[in-house]
Amino acid sequence: MREDYQHELIPGPDIDFNEIRDLFDPMLWDVGYLNDVGFQRASAAPVKTKFHLYGYDTTGNIHSQVWNGIVLARYTEEGSDYSLYEEAEEILKTKFDHSNFIFTYTNFKESAVLSGIGTRAKNSLIYNRKFGFQSKICSFMFVSKIVNYPKVTPNKGLLDLCDGCEDCINNCPVNAIHEDWIDAKACDNHIGQGIKWFWYDKMQPDIPRKEVETWVSWETMPVLKWGQGVDGFYKMDGYQLKKDGKPIPMTHCRECVLQPRCSKAPILDENY
Repeated sequence: MREDYQHELIPGPDIDFNEIRDLFDPMLWDVGYLNDVGFQRASAAPVKTKFHLYGYDTTGNIHSQVWNGIVLARYTEEGSDYSLYEEAEEILKTKFDHSNFIFTYTNFKESAVLSGIGTRAKNSLIYNRKFGFQSKICSFMFVSKIVNYPKVTPNKGLLDLCDGCEDCINNCPVNAIHEDWIDAKACDNHIGQGIKWFWYDKMQPDIPRKEVETWVSWETMPVLKWGQGVDGFYKMDGYQLKKDGKPIPMTHCRECVLQPRCSKAPILDENY
């Protein structure tokens, strides 16, 4: 848990869901509600790797006390853009006391499905009802009871737009996507290849290129050390790389989310 999150959470009066939703620009955000049972289910769902050690981790103890809250999808075209966590927190703090809500690291994909703001696609990614695949997801628990939230029936099945479509299967460079399963190891290792060569080009370590070529999986790769590179100072903050203090995208596979690799264009429905 982040040090500044070790504060006492104090229940307050009931909160109208619309008060929360209205804080977020509808052209950039989608907001859904998740009850305590939903948070428990999401926390029990498998998470590949705990990259983001920011916030309250409900995955370690599925019996930990949880409350109701919100699930947010933030529009972004950058696969490595995780700025929505702090951005959403700052937005919430303009209206609500920090003792009443807490950022939660859990299974965000499952949270999005259970809240009704997203549906799982064949490529295992979440297709948001407003922004398609072009979004990132986070969640916040509230101690106070949230009322007047939308009654949404989650779609726990496969995205209907995937029926008869194999765009992601045909375009995956490592054949990680299959009709009914994902080879997560092949996907992760391919992403690792992009990251390692980005690191090698920017940091120019005193390591033979032939040795780096042998790093074909996360298990064979050493911890990549960042610092002063050829064109700036690089620092890995959580899972986000920063150059001279500013977040930057890393070169890695984004075939799953790139348009028009997937023929399903993002949807922006102003009714939400």
